[in-house]
Amino acid sequence: MKKIVLIGAGGHCKVIIDIIKSTNEYEIIGITDNNVNGKVFDVPIIGDDTVLGNIHSAGVDYAFIAIGSLKDINIRNNIYDSLKNIGFKIPVLIHKNAIVSPFAYIGEGTCVMAGVIVNPGVNIEKNCIINTGSVIEHDCNIGYNTHISPNASIAGGVNIGCNSHIGIGCTIIQERNIGNNVTIGAGSVVIKDIKDFTLAVGVPSREIKIKSN
Repeated sequence: MKKIVLIGAGGHCKVIIDIIKSTNEYEIIGITDNNVNGKVFDVPIIGDDTVLGNIHSAGVDYAFIAIGSLKDINIRNNIYDSLKNIGFKIPVLIHKNAIVSPFAYIGEGTCVMAGVIVNPGVNIEKNCIINTGSVIEHDCNIGYNTHISPNASIAGGVNIGCNSHIGIGCTIIQERNIGNNVTIGAGSVVIKDIKDFTLAVGVPSREIKIKSN
């Protein structure tokens, strides 16, 4: 089996471990975390992020970001770039109970969790989180480092930009355009386009403020 190290020992890490164990493709050699010691399930925390270079030199080719929602979503981008600079390969992780069309594209570093449906013509860029039970219909485009939360439903032909967070239980109707650095609040229903750096909430969703860029 391929050897992999995980970065981050919080709750999201537990889900990543579950995905990896469901596929039986990788051996998790450990987790790095700057603030936590001990184990996550049976996987040891082996140090902070300063050990990653030595881990790669020792023959561990794969790494994965096991950090979920953050106040500053760009932290995931910074970790991704650091891992690539070290030389790690960052795989796509798809739970065995997800349904992903062979006619969809999933970029490296993206995780697709249990119960997800990704239909034909979908393009998901690198370092995304496609969370439990979400549905991404045909011909959608999801920009890099975007988080689609549990049970979100994205209708056909929707474009979502980079560094965005689509909240739990959201619905986006067909052929809407959602910008970069957008946050859509939990349970919102999106029936209009949403521009960059916007926080939107409600049924139907309304813009409540422009986020700083």
